[in-house]
Amino acid sequence: MSTPSTPAAAASAAGAAPSAGGRLVHLGIGNFSRAHTLPYTADAGEGAAAWRVSAFTGRSPAIAGTLEAQGNRYGLVVREADGDQVRLLEVLDEVRPASDIEALQRLIADPEVSVVTLTITEKGYAAGDDPAVSAPARLALGLRARREAGVEEPIALVSCDNLPGNGEVLREAVLSAADADTRDWFDDHVDVISTMVDRITPAASAEDQRIVEEATGFADRATVVTEPFTEWIVQDAFRGRRPAWETAGAQLVEDVEVHEKRKLRLLNGAHSLMAYAGQLAGHERVDQAISDPAVRALVDAVWADARATLPLPAAELDTYTAALVERFENPRMADALDRIAADGSVKLTVRALPVIADRGGPAQASGALALVAAWTTFVTWRVATGTAFSDPRADEISEAARLEDPTARVQALLDIVIDGGAPQDLVDAVVAAEGTLPRA
Repeated sequence: MSTPSTPAAAASAAGAAPSAGGRLVHLGIGNFSRAHTLPYTADAGEGAAAWRVSAFTGRSPAIAGTLEAQGNRYGLVVREADGDQVRLLEVLDEVRPASDIEALQRLIADPEVSVVTLTITEKGYAAGDDPAVSAPARLALGLRARREAGVEEPIALVSCDNLPGNGEVLREAVLSAADADTRDWFDDHVDVISTMVDRITPAASAEDQRIVEEATGFADRATVVTEPFTEWIVQDAFRGRRPAWETAGAQLVEDVEVHEKRKLRLLNGAHSLMAYAGQLAGHERVDQAISDPAVRALVDAVWADARATLPLPAAELDTYTAALVERFENPRMADALDRIAADGSVKLTVRALPVIADRGGPAQASGALALVAAWTTFVTWRVATGTAFSDPRADEISEAARLEDPTARVQALLDIVIDGGAPQDLVDAVVAAEGTLPRA
């Protein structure tokens, strides 16, 4: 980022102090944002110091109507091993469908808005430059409106999705969709912030809605359920106003990268392994999968590879993986493996393939290799049984999975995931590893 050159951007690039009160825009108002990002913002200040949120939906506009009908309040159920903690969140001022691009432009052009947070999932950053389907393209239009309005105060774009270097990914996506004048204006007026987020958020049920109503008297149809554990690591590179997220437990750090890798390769890597190998072994939930000795052995192998790539003290990694086991074993979370299995072609590129590369190839990375093999086996099984699976490239995957020759099938599947095609040693190793996976 260039050196700030405007009067309003003259705050230290090392991190501006938080501000009491303001308005924040959020894109992608799904379960995760309501269980993680929004509670941090709600807890960052009260009364005159509170930050209010104008939110926009992601792929489905339905949640906007649901929340509007109940005054934009919703219930959060924190599912502890020995009981539930319930609270009502009232941080949302308004929730609009993603298609309301005019409202987004008006908000981002408002000097009161100095932060935009995003939870648009990994594939949301590759949606192209069509505002009808792309959140980064809509954001580019909002920034154009801010530039044309002559707003000098810096605005921060804060990615809260599971991507390594998510801030840089967001920057590239927005700039690729922006007009030339906005690109020239961008560095002097926009901070792009990387973060690492961590909180398991399974789907809520009608019973969870009943729990909220019983505890609060509020008839909630937008309930979210989550675990007690929560972590948010935020790059401290704001030049403008922001919520005091650190008072709610967030960690403001200079460099997020090592924290990103720890989470992606240990938590998310284990999650993906269990999602595929666990279902192959006949399980439906995370707590069932982690309790299966064969699946647990594969999780430990994934962790052994990942740990070897992380420049962190062994004791710190021991503490983190022990906490992960405790989180996975919580039977009251009942996180569905099929939910976690979605979008594997995107997730493998950040959860398994970089570990294999960092370890020097498949021969040195049996755990990460098992994760890749679990995915190829899982999608092949789903296609063979005519069972749907969720992936942005499901049609291509289904075609590849129907190939009868194992080597040709694995080659075709990995070519979908790996730019330039999969090397032969990886293909051969995955074919061999498929035969070692547990099956029901």
